[in-house]
Amino acid sequence: MKDRSQKKVNIISIRMSDDERDAIQKLMDKRGKKASFIMREAFALFREQWELTRVSH
Repeated sequence: MKDRSQKKVNIISIRMSDDERDAIQKLMDKRGKKASFIMREAFALFREQWELTRVSH
């Protein structure tokens, strides 16, 4: 029986240019974080900004 207390892991893949990948790599190197962490952080910032703009309109 599966342990339902564990969070489900979802994988999302994206296509990006070499320049975008290089920018992500620079952030990874500078911060010592994995790409998944950088992308989750970027999404959180995007979502916060998006929700703020929805409230103000």
